Amino acid sequence: MTVQAVTTPEAAPDTTKPLRKNRDFTLLWGGQTVSQLGTSVSVLAFPLLVLSLNGSAVQAGALGTLQAVIRVTFQLPAGALADRWSRKRVMQVCDAGRAVLFTALATAILLGRAPLAVIFAVAGAAAVLDVLFGAAETSIVSQLVSRSQLPEAFAKNEARAYGASLAGPPLGGFLYALGRSVPFLFDALSYLLSLLAVSFIRRPAHPEEQETGKTSLRHDMLEGLRHVVASPFLRAVILMAAPVNFALTGAQFSAVLILTDTGHSPRALGIAQGCIAVGGLLGALFAARVQRLLPFHRLLVVALAVLPALLTASTVLNGSLAMVAPLATGLFLAPAVNSILFGRIAATTPARLQGRVISVVALAATAAASLAPIVIGTVVEHNGGTAAMTTVVAAACLSLVAALLNRRTLRDNQDAH
Repeated sequence: MTVQAVTTPEAAPDTTKPLRKNRDFTLLWGGQTVSQLGTSVSVLAFPLLVLSLNGSAVQAGALGTLQAVIRVTFQLPAGALADRWSRKRVMQVCDAGRAVLFTALATAILLGRAPLAVIFAVAGAAAVLDVLFGAAETSIVSQLVSRSQLPEAFAKNEARAYGASLAGPPLGGFLYALGRSVPFLFDALSYLLSLLAVSFIRRPAHPEEQETGKTSLRHDMLEGLRHVVASPFLRAVILMAAPVNFALTGAQFSAVLILTDTGHSPRALGIAQGCIAVGGLLGALFAARVQRLLPFHRLLVVALAVLPALLTASTVLNGSLAMVAPLATGLFLAPAVNSILFGRIAATTPARLQGRVISVVALAATAAASLAPIVIGTVVEHNGGTAAMTTVVAAACLSLVAALLNRRTLRDNQDAH
């Protein structure tokens, strides 16, 4: 027999506490802050390690591609498994597994026994655990905080991710300079700290369980897909999320290629990317205030209407460092929209389906974003930077059209919420 989850009144979080006094959420958030910092450190350390072992730039790029493909491929199974098992236990196993993997890799590096095959194996296995942990961690939030606090909780998660992506690469470069194994030891330690934090969470990390008929993993994934297809709101979210994620990722990648072609130094490129990341971090910090300005459906339409204008402004500034300013502004609005969307999905989706539903939405968004670099790179190579920026403007416009066509659905969801 397998276990299927059902919600229970005893699992309801305390709605009277401010989020900062929610012990369980604070433990989860703090542990993941350290863990995501460690992951961002490894993002830089992996290609540096491949290159240092006489690997080519192609092999370094192939490592990143392998991880991206694994994350997309395992997104749906991870959501189904997060719904099938105890989410707290899933996170503990993933943290322990990643700590072991990176400790083993660091040891192999110190012993001079880390060929490319070992590096690729560790990176691939870690990517699988990353996806499974992410599905469980995103799904558990609604069991730890009250429904009214979900947008704020997801906004804090957005700030955590942007902060880690901003601080991780410089820290990774510094640690790598101390020794090839040091960044991976740091990452292993970050997973151990995350494991410790998750272990101290008191609230049940999974709704009350009851035995039901045995179902296959395929059945569970299809159940999640059917739930998404049957929901007008979730269909609207996917239609908006896929093109806008393509646009944001493509715009950032276009900026790097365009600024490189126009002769800007690596230092200038680093500053430009840092400015864009700061825009997202500030947006995450102010997300709660931005969300109070307008009702959900209007905020979403306004944000998606502003984005094409900002991307057009960046296109006009093509080749100048100033082109990153509109991109940073566009990214400022993204966390407010993302956090309220995921908060709404978590609030309106049955607890037993949350892993699968969120994984379907994440798959649509990440798959589109993963395609952006190769599509934009091809356009830049054959048609130039202006054509590439025009492509991302068109993608942003598609997202706006989807929002306008689904205004009634979004408004109805707002009223129901």
